[in-house]
Amino acid sequence: MAGEMTDLGNRTNRGVQGLGFAAGVYIAYDAMSTLNSSPWTHETFGGNPGKAESAQHYVRLAMVRSTALAFLTSWLMGSIMPVVGSTVANADLFYVYWRAKEKAVKRGG
Repeated sequence: MAGEMTDLGNRTNRGVQGLGFAAGVYIAYDAMSTLNSSPWTHETFGGNPGKAESAQHYVRLAMVRSTALAFLTSWLMGSIMPVVGSTVANADLFYVYWRAKEKAVKRGG
């Protein structure tokens, strides 16, 4: 019985850690969707240097804000997992938006 209860505690803790990770991912994607347009927009209008810089400004702003919110969430949870989740999602988002901008620059508009 005691072993089963210990296992249940580990599964519960693992579940909470997973939710923390998912919260960090959600924070990053939600911040990006709130502060920025789509990668398609970057690809379509990113050939214009002024528009590209403006779009990249909002990418950076979303990443900074989501990281700050993930740190706050991590502190409240007492777990690093929200920061880990937002870092993974922000790396993905950075790559997606950077690639869209690069396609626009190569295409010239």
